[in-house]
Amino acid sequence: MSAARTVKNLLPAAFGQDLTSLDLRTFLVRHGDAPLLLVRIMPGDTEVELGLAATVSSRPGRAATPKPLPFHTGYQEEPRTSQFPRPNATEPRVMLRQLLEREAYFAVPLHKREDSDAMSMDRISVGRANNKDVVLRHPSISKFHAWFEVDEAQTVYVADAGSTNGTQVDGRPLKPKMSIILSPGQSIQFGAIECVLTPPDLLWAALNG
Repeated sequence: MSAARTVKNLLPAAFGQDLTSLDLRTFLVRHGDAPLLLVRIMPGDTEVELGLAATVSSRPGRAATPKPLPFHTGYQEEPRTSQFPRPNATEPRVMLRQLLEREAYFAVPLHKREDSDAMSMDRISVGRANNKDVVLRHPSISKFHAWFEVDEAQTVYVADAGSTNGTQVDGRPLKPKMSIILSPGQSIQFGAIECVLTPPDLLWAALNG
């Protein structure tokens, strides 16, 4: 595995550099211990990357959120083939290294943004709208697509919000508004957008082990 290539495939660039240059304790002090959602960035998919960049930089004095996209949610006619290995087929640390070797991923901490909607302070919203906690700017994503919840033990739950194109976990569709527990390394697909859940220490170990 090429470490340089792996860092290049992990966005934001500064986050990837810190991940491989800092010891674990310093990395967690700088970036926090919130679970991470790694969002797959397809080649040329600048809108998804732009929305996520605004998501992680939307603090006072940072760049403003991009303008809303001029489209309505479109139906996803053909399910895309997932790039993730089958559940439990690969040890999570090895799986993360393999994913980052092949494709670009954007790391988003799962926590409430200061400027996001206040609809529910214990839910981390996912959607195409700029006021969601995780902004996915893609035609297959509903304005309010899904949500996460993270409890005091850092257990992560996910639920579909009744979206047009649905949410899948390890290839299994979720029933609307019914949350399930996620495990590290599990894949989540919102519409056509593929993601994987990882604690920050597991990602650090995957790239430094």
